[in-house]
Amino acid sequence: MKNLGLVETKTKADNALPRSGGNVTGDITITTDTEIAWRRNTDMAAIGFKNTGDGDADSYMWFKTADNGNEYFKWQHSLSGGGISEWMSLKSDNLRVKGYPVYHEGNKPSAADVGAYTKSEINNRFIPLNTNAKTSGYILAKAANLYDDPSSRHLGRSGFLRPNGIDNLGDLAIHVAHPSTEGPEHARGISFNYGSSGDKFGLSTYTFDKDGKFQGKKKILTEDDKDSLGNVPVGVPLPWPQDKPPSGYLICNGDRFDKSRYPQLALAYPSGVLPDLRGEFIRGLDAGRNIDSVRKVLSFQEHSIQSHSHSGVFTGAFERESGGRGGWGATNTNGNTAATGGNETRPRNIAFLYIVRGA
Repeated sequence: MKNLGLVETKTKADNALPRSGGNVTGDITITTDTEIAWRRNTDMAAIGFKNTGDGDADSYMWFKTADNGNEYFKWQHSLSGGGISEWMSLKSDNLRVKGYPVYHEGNKPSAADVGAYTKSEINNRFIPLNTNAKTSGYILAKAANLYDDPSSRHLGRSGFLRPNGIDNLGDLAIHVAHPSTEGPEHARGISFNYGSSGDKFGLSTYTFDKDGKFQGKKKILTEDDKDSLGNVPVGVPLPWPQDKPPSGYLICNGDRFDKSRYPQLALAYPSGVLPDLRGEFIRGLDAGRNIDSVRKVLSFQEHSIQSHSHSGVFTGAFERESGGRGGWGATNTNGNTAATGGNETRPRNIAFLYIVRGA
């Protein structure tokens, strides 16, 4: 047996790992490209090794499964109390860690996955900065529409409202709340009428006091408000009930004004001189009526009384007085010839200060 070399063969066989399995107590070194594979029926899982050179690109270890694509690699952990915990799995669709998918360039999370809005939802809910955008939703929450929910108004928040006439706040409103309060204290706002209303350009401003009490609203004048002072042309003298003009106005006292500073006023008074209306009455220009035809605009006229004469009728018999002079029919009178009245002829009047708007 020794001569046949069977002793050595038997020794190798005794030290070999049976095909049925066993324990290996030493190192295993593989010096060629090869794979360790498990195969059963048409399924297969393999671990491969590649080392054809010293370069890093030529040395690697690979895992492979084969069948219908359902096989995958798992990294499992045996628990001390029994059972197995799956730490990581790699399948054809994705890599998962403890059951959760790993996001990457080819598997990006959706808005729903991370609790975010989609781009379409963002465009419907918000207005992007510095972008031409059209929103299909409310700028504020729909609850700000008091026509739908009258109890939803929160005047401690700034925003756009649709009061629809509630609490005298108009049909539509821009409400500005004070940042340090939770209610309407110190709040201001601008209210609008509906564009379909009779006063479709109507604007008002409203206010609340420090205690949050509504103080009413005031109309904001527009060019449709013909009676507003702002529509009086610059240069028209206005009677003012105080001895000093308000800010932005000049007294009609005959002084010069700066035409470069007040260009609109200079159009009315090209000479740069205001009329002196102190103590004067204003008279309408004749303008072809032929009552005061010699007058020009801004010309001065002295006071006068209408031309007239006095006449008298004397009745009764005439008698001659001894010592009298003047002949028959002479009379004596005791009429007063002293001057009476003031230094001018005038009607009753009330004094105002004439002013013009400086613009």
